[in-house]
Amino acid sequence: MQTMFERRVLVPPQIDPATPALGEQLYALDGLSMGTSWQVKFYAPRGLDCSALRRGLEARLDEVVARMSPWEADSDLSRFGRAEAGSWVPLSGVCARVLSEALAVARASGGAFDPTAAALVRAWGFGAGRRHEEPGFVAPTDASGRRGQNRWQDLSLREAGAGEWEVLQPGGLELDLCGIAKGFAVDRLAEFLRDCGLEHHLVEIGGELRGAGLKPNGQPWWVQLESVPGASGLRDTLLALHGLAVATSGDYRNSYIDAQGRRRSHTLDPLSGEPIKHGLASVCVLHASCCLADAWATALLVLGPLAGPALAAELGLAALFVLREPDWREILSPAWQDLSSE
Repeated sequence: MQTMFERRVLVPPQIDPATPALGEQLYALDGLSMGTSWQVKFYAPRGLDCSALRRGLEARLDEVVARMSPWEADSDLSRFGRAEAGSWVPLSGVCARVLSEALAVARASGGAFDPTAAALVRAWGFGAGRRHEEPGFVAPTDASGRRGQNRWQDLSLREAGAGEWEVLQPGGLELDLCGIAKGFAVDRLAEFLRDCGLEHHLVEIGGELRGAGLKPNGQPWWVQLESVPGASGLRDTLLALHGLAVATSGDYRNSYIDAQGRRRSHTLDPLSGEPIKHGLASVCVLHASCCLADAWATALLVLGPLAGPALAAELGLAALFVLREPDWREILSPAWQDLSSE
């Protein structure tokens, strides 16, 4: 077993020394949502009735699903996809907030992150349509995979008053926020816990995490970062989640082998219209916002082993890149190195 000194240890530059009040105990709640599991841990006074807290957490998760799921017929995304060309489609405040962040990452990444890639995702068997594991599924040709993509520039978002928003449907466009919604849901749960006065907490949804505060012994929430299956010769990374969120995107998740024997990743390059096929296996991003960590992990993975690290360095993003080709190795962005104990 590796000791802490043999691992890479990441610690934020500033840690608030405040700990839970004397006598508070650790609570844990969990459940299922967004096609995965969720869990929160927090310190609170003994004897706390968690039923109202659970309802509040589940309500926020349910809102994200109801507004942003492509599988829900009445979601904001589904209504947008059915809208006529030239019409302004109402959006809830939460959906507009996520779409605004998605468009900002799309602009900054040159379209490597594309919230209008729903048709592309569906064509490759990963979206709300015929799945790649279903009988009769046929992967698209290059031409059909690219059709209708790279149109995030056509989106216009505007306020409609009273906390509501509208987005212009330019015609035949569909939205996909799966690359950012899970991180946003993590932020929503963390914000709810904070609003309830629970400052010392850890939130996790499907492997995306955000932590705040400390444990009674003064230790932060230590988490070990996800490793790439089969990777060899790489060090484990231990992270102090204190005012930080972490998200990982990997080409090994939710992939399949096509009829030609090629592995097809669920991470799609909107510019080529195909699953990524470079040697970059995963990207892990640390950020104060899990929403942005989630989106940037996807964008940097799409950009690949050259453009990805270059953009992370330019924007000051803390990112870890794991390459499988030609040999397993890592690239650490300057901001990531600044957090390292090495």
